[in-house]
Amino acid sequence: MSDKKAVQQTDKAQLNQTQPSEGSSQISQILVVSSAHIVHDTYSGFISPLLPFLIERLSLLKAEAGLFGLLYHGASVLQPFIGYLGDKKNLKKYALLMPAITGIALSFLSIAPNLLIGLLLCLIAGISASILHAILPALVSSLSGNQIGKGMSIWMVCGEVGIMLGPILVTAVATMFSINAIPWLSILGIGISIILSFYLKELPEHNVVDKNAKLSIPTKELAAIILPLAGIVLMRAPLRSASEVFLPVYLREKGVDPMLAGSSVSLLFGFGMLGTMAGGSLRDRFGFKKVITYSVLIASLGMVLFTTANGWLQVICIALIGSSSMIILPVGLAYVLESFPNNRSLANGLYLAMTFCINAASGVFTGFLYDTFGGFNTFLWSGLISLLGIPFLFLLPREKSRLTE
Repeated sequence: MSDKKAVQQTDKAQLNQTQPSEGSSQISQILVVSSAHIVHDTYSGFISPLLPFLIERLSLLKAEAGLFGLLYHGASVLQPFIGYLGDKKNLKKYALLMPAITGIALSFLSIAPNLLIGLLLCLIAGISASILHAILPALVSSLSGNQIGKGMSIWMVCGEVGIMLGPILVTAVATMFSINAIPWLSILGIGISIILSFYLKELPEHNVVDKNAKLSIPTKELAAIILPLAGIVLMRAPLRSASEVFLPVYLREKGVDPMLAGSSVSLLFGFGMLGTMAGGSLRDRFGFKKVITYSVLIASLGMVLFTTANGWLQVICIALIGSSSMIILPVGLAYVLESFPNNRSLANGLYLAMTFCINAASGVFTGFLYDTFGGFNTFLWSGLISLLGIPFLFLLPREKSRLTE
């Protein structure tokens, strides 16, 4: 018992080395770093609303237009490599420039003169997004001290706010002015990068807990955690794709008003933000496995009930699905970052790259199910398939003790 206490005291002392401040000051630093996430992901919400303009102006096929998103999201495969470098060198100062680079690339996408230039801009934005998402979450985790779950919730909520604001902002500018006015929106990204580069220049250069540790790649330990998590994400992916991509289509087929059907995804993400906000704190209190188990059960139940519901009961089911299914994002990220204190950027990059790639492939798979078996069966089966993620929880190593003051 004395050895166990000594280890816990050592872990606690190491965590305190990365916790530069307490209380409101600590939260304010996390919010400042996360403001880069809001602005950056606002630009990531530009691609889909710009597609109708680009298809018409450049005379594109739908398949050609799909390449914009494929290049942007496909660049996420670089995150593990960027994360590995981030654990060895100070990439924070470069990550803070990414809102400017992504902002310029995706704002000027609106006036791309041809398909090749448009694809190049999306590739640049995708690489920029990979750098930001591989480096800054690790920085947020180091600022979060013993409340990594709470810090990750703040980070993820800020990103979701940006994704929700992006389509509204770019559509409003294009409607009120013209498509040629959208490049001016890049000023927001340039401004936030300049401000954060000055404001955060004194923050720790590295995200590791033990700066004297040899930064080798813990291959077995990473596999023991990332592979079971991949199983959970894979089983959840059809539910995510069905609810986030095909929900308006399904509701229109059910005879729901087009305006209400179109706004259903905003309702889903709105409740999803509540789940994201609560998920990190719940994880800090009850642990990863318990929180994920309940989130899978509630989301699956909500999806199954949704297939037979009507009216306000449908709204309640959407609220259950959104608030519970999106909990896995901050909770999983917090679990990964806490498990690898000396390889935070690498672990973060692996987790996010795995998640993005699985979800991207799932959209195609879920679309195939919808075309083949119809909306009712797709939504019903996606809810049931999600339950198959629970057994993967038992393959995960035991969580580290959540040390408190």
